[in-house]
Amino acid sequence: MQGVVTRVQILAHPIVIVEGFGLKVLIRALLAGRGVTFLDVVSRCAEEEARGDEEEIDLLRTVDRFVGFERHARDIYFRLAQQARGNPDAEKFLARLSQQEEGHAIVLSRVRREIRRGRLWKESRDLHVASVAAVDAMLARFDAEVCAGVTLLRALEIVEAIESSELDVVFDTLNRSVDMRSRARFERFFVLNENHLAYCREQVQGLRSREPLPAAAQKAS
Repeated sequence: MQGVVTRVQILAHPIVIVEGFGLKVLIRALLAGRGVTFLDVVSRCAEEEARGDEEEIDLLRTVDRFVGFERHARDIYFRLAQQARGNPDAEKFLARLSQQEEGHAIVLSRVRREIRRGRLWKESRDLHVASVAAVDAMLARFDAEVCAGVTLLRALEIVEAIESSELDVVFDTLNRSVDMRSRARFERFFVLNENHLAYCREQVQGLRSREPLPAAAQKAS
């Protein structure tokens, strides 16, 4: 290693190097090949840390977007519950879905906090970031439709579409992406995806079986 700081100086002052630049720089400097200067090592390590910061910022932005999506789904379900007031079972089901989506948003907010603390699994880098636009468009479309008013059968179709979308896939990915030390204590207060989806399937099937078909469908059958 040539340059202002040589390998001899690094071996003579390892504590100073670690305190000034970090352990990674020390190790990289000691392992650097001929022609690589200490400045090269420091610069490369700084670039890697900058990329890591950008990845973390991108991940946090993704978490923030999906917190917003969970809230959006909560609001859609809440409006559907209001529209189903003539059907107590449907109203209860849709209101409970709204509460569960709010729980998902709370869980993701906790995930975000853990990411900021650095408790991040490497696997979490592989997120479905491309699905952000698709989920956003889907929720916006359903939001407009629900605001105009829908039948219960259509409401159940909307529930199925939301629950089979990337929203839950990314929720699971994000929720499992951090080393959340208090996960067991924290998650017991919320209905997470496995139970959430099972509850949705059971209720949708039951409500659909009790709901009379539209007149056009009856004639077709």
